[in-house]
Amino acid sequence: MAKKKITRKELLKKDDEFISLSNRAFRYVSAHARQIQYMILTMLILVAIVIGIGLYFRHINKKALAAYSLAYKQLVSDSSPEATQDTVEKSIADLDRLIEKYGSTKMATLAIPQLAYLKFGQGKHDEAISLYQTYLEKDKSGSIYRSMAHFGLAASYEAKGEHQTAISHLREIVDDENNFLREEAVFSLGRLYALSGQQEMSRKIFKDFVSQFKGSPLLPLAKAHLKE
Repeated sequence: MAKKKITRKELLKKDDEFISLSNRAFRYVSAHARQIQYMILTMLILVAIVIGIGLYFRHINKKALAAYSLAYKQLVSDSSPEATQDTVEKSIADLDRLIEKYGSTKMATLAIPQLAYLKFGQGKHDEAISLYQTYLEKDKSGSIYRSMAHFGLAASYEAKGEHQTAISHLREIVDDENNFLREEAVFSLGRLYALSGQQEMSRKIFKDFVSQFKGSPLLPLAKAHLKE
């Protein structure tokens, strides 16, 4: 079937429709020029605000990272035998300042368990517990620091003689087959069960330890517990 030929009149009509649509658009823009200007200006302001906020947080995160690096370097030196009470107090002050000043950043969040560690070392177990719990509430990412926080809580509660609570935090680590702290947590769990008077459970845990961690440096101690 032959294709129907479009007449010149029909072509001119299509051009008229295009011109008519263009005219209507032009008249709309002319009639609403002020509103359109306001809309464009508002969009530009919003874009500027978003860019400004992004640059601000980038700047804050850089400063927080620098403060964190400095505090971490000091923390490492505090772990050495030559560390003094003054250097520990300086690290505590640095971490406190980092958390307070850059509280919304990741670096400030990571500083919390490190501050808790120093508080534990000073024997301030309640403060350490509070800090570790704050960290667990803030960081839901599943990072390795969560396991370290649970280990820190177990140590803090053990120091206070609250063995059952300490056991519950070790369980958070032990029940995760792939946890990098599982070996140490299983051993500590067996020891805590013994301290809490649950000898049968302690023996079971140490037997599991001996069978699972044959190359562990803690193996002789685990075997010694089984002979008690």
